[in-house]
Amino acid sequence: MRRDILEETFRLLARNFHLFTLIALTVWLPGHLVINYIDFFATSKGAADAAARGFRVGLMVEGVFGPLVVAATLAALARIKRGEPAGYDQAMRDGFAMWPRLFMARLVASALVLAGLIALVVPGVLVLVRLCFVDALVVLDGAPLGAALRGSNALTAGRRLSIFWTGGILFAVVFSVTMTLSALASAANHFVVQVLVDCVIAVTQTVFTIALFLFYREARQAVATAPAPPAA
Repeated sequence: MRRDILEETFRLLARNFHLFTLIALTVWLPGHLVINYIDFFATSKGAADAAARGFRVGLMVEGVFGPLVVAATLAALARIKRGEPAGYDQAMRDGFAMWPRLFMARLVASALVLAGLIALVVPGVLVLVRLCFVDALVVLDGAPLGAALRGSNALTAGRRLSIFWTGGILFAVVFSVTMTLSALASAANHFVVQVLVDCVIAVTQTVFTIALFLFYREARQAVATAPAPPAA
């Protein structure tokens, strides 16, 4: 676990909360309006059927539009770390520009992770950690798919345990927040409350993108400052 990465992740989230909220809700506010409308009102075939349809819509939104949120967030983070203005409009323009490429890269990376999970859970987790820099390489470096896959595998070397445990801590935090807010929303059993809670949960998940960006940036800087091999 990297305490410095965790602290910087939450510091960046807090200082730029408005920006990351706008980016996330560009996709997830309309997404959760549709999902919860199905859950609350489209019950012609029963609540279980509505929940299943809502789940499928959620997966579709994540699969198709999730890369847009990640691309815009990464573009904003890169500008913030360079000391440049990082506004919503610019972040979304950058995100839209990289969205198709990141969509394809995530599709392939997800298939590789799924194949590992089908084989056994542990290989799937290993593949997930090895490929966790693919998003940043595609968005920030403009790397083609093959180079992004190879580059992520190389850049995560020596950092994989730190990435795994840091991600595990973030997952535990986000999961706890999600369970707490979901319980409150279930008690209220109100469409508007559920939409608001789901949107808050969507914003909290930005911490994963921020943390992986920080690991990626650190790995890139280590490569850039590494001494050149002696000439033959």
